[in-house]
Amino acid sequence: MKFAIRTLLLSIFDFLIIWLWVNQMNPDPSVSIGILILVPFVIILNLIIALILFFTYRKFTSLFLINSIIAGILMYYLFIKGIDRYQNEKLESWEFYLQDTTYVITHWKIEKTFSIIESTNPGSSDVFLEGKFIEKDESYLTTDSTKYKIKNGYLFGFRNVTDSIKLTKIER
Repeated sequence: MKFAIRTLLLSIFDFLIIWLWVNQMNPDPSVSIGILILVPFVIILNLIIALILFFTYRKFTSLFLINSIIAGILMYYLFIKGIDRYQNEKLESWEFYLQDTTYVITHWKIEKTFSIIESTNPGSSDVFLEGKFIEKDESYLTTDSTKYKIKNGYLFGFRNVTDSIKLTKIER
């Protein structure tokens, strides 16, 4: 029973340390390759601690051997969640389909802009439209010559004034 409690306490400590580290890093998607370094790093760190404890306090060696696996899983999970948090702070997206074309609207929150990308084939896409994103009670997508409205999960006025197209929010 002591071993299980120690493992749980060490896992909670790892969670807090890794969460603070990832939170401070605030990783964006461009550094996602870093997970290939960070996960092995926390595993090896725990294995080194286990090796040191093997020569000093043998009863804690198995605890850190088990913890090396738990810490690797925690690092992976929290790093991915950190990337998701970063993206949710910076952008939001919706998609909709018309005929054989998929459209994705991306709202860049900090710049207060939007882009609409269209795709007719998987793996290829073209920027269809870019402009300002204005938020009030409703959201407006404006360019020099167009003005669309997003309200209650619908896009209004896309092809003609009376259009209302159901949007699907893209969750990260």
